Amino acid sequence: MVPDNFYRQHYVDATQRYYPDIAESVKQAVFSHINRDSYRDLLLLSYGKKEDEAKIQVLVNRDGKRFDILKRTGALKTLRGNLMFLVAGDLDGDRVDDLVFIEKKSGSNQAQVLFNNRKGYYYRKPESVFPPIFSGMERVDLIDLDQDGDRDLFFTGRKVLQEDGSVHKFQAQLFTNNGKGEFKDLTKILLPSLPRGINGASFADYDGDGIVDVFLTYDIGGDRLLLNNGLARFEDKTSNALPLIPGGTAHADWADFDQDGDNDLLVARKAQGKSKTASYFLENDGKGHFKKRAHKILPHAPSSKVFLLDANGTKWADMLILTEAGAYLYHGKGKWSFSDETDRRLPRSTRFRDMSFGDIDDDGFLDVFAISRKTNKGRIWLNVFY
Repeated sequence: MVPDNFYRQHYVDATQRYYPDIAESVKQAVFSHINRDSYRDLLLLSYGKKEDEAKIQVLVNRDGKRFDILKRTGALKTLRGNLMFLVAGDLDGDRVDDLVFIEKKSGSNQAQVLFNNRKGYYYRKPESVFPPIFSGMERVDLIDLDQDGDRDLFFTGRKVLQEDGSVHKFQAQLFTNNGKGEFKDLTKILLPSLPRGINGASFADYDGDGIVDVFLTYDIGGDRLLLNNGLARFEDKTSNALPLIPGGTAHADWADFDQDGDNDLLVARKAQGKSKTASYFLENDGKGHFKKRAHKILPHAPSSKVFLLDANGTKWADMLILTEAGAYLYHGKGKWSFSDETDRRLPRSTRFRDMSFGDIDDDGFLDVFAISRKTNKGRIWLNVFY
């Protein structure tokens, strides 16, 4: 439902009200359901004086009024080290979020799964064998790729290596879930070989068959599109589906910007191209073929992240873009139409390295946890209408 006062939507800094006094710097923040109430909790991958002595902190949401640090967290209590990446989601069907994290240990990257006892107490299942990840894997996404109703794991890294140090032919890795949080590595069966340089993935149905595909963003070379045959077997369709655009992509996200029933893409670049614009759209023809679409409203500064959401309840995609010059907010107004709402809708301090989104106060609208680029400290922005 569109709120009557949607035009009054803006974000306010509610850090002092919601956020406990946390001295550590924040590397990553993830909104999560650590228990079965309706409020979104927070997981922080944080560190003190040394970044390689990181830990995972659990912040429980107290009825949408504040976050408290949870003390009894099981295996997380003693987990310390070079923790690189964290993701949360329900892996075993019990309606609370479990954890997958990547750490650098003994000179190589390793991944582990921790299960949640429905109260934010995390543990390992000794009977469960988790497959090893390839050297160089840096991040993981939880997504149902084989259409069986549970979440699979999709790993990526910028330079994935074989045991002898040579570049691996598989720069992504896919673990399928049996519904119990038990995984099998089916990379060699389900994924094509790929060039190195992957720094992220955006998952959506891009060719209109109702099945999740993958758009891969690259530091070097061009981005790539992998289409899913419905059984999680992916085929690289880049050559005839994407325009030839040089590498240097930082991030991408998807939405139906023209409401024609297919998923388009917004791509953020680290540097400006010949058009002097860092970000651009990829417009979908409905069959998974894209053309580049420039837009004069997009920021010119090099960009690091793009986030697409319906901030004000109008059903049109809004855009939050993080650039070297600061954060920008654009409200969607119609087919490829946007208004710059940065000055009116965002707090003044807008230089952030990353953002995460979750409904903190259970009002149906997404709020923001933002990490400062300068201090690496967390801030909470509440999405309000007045």
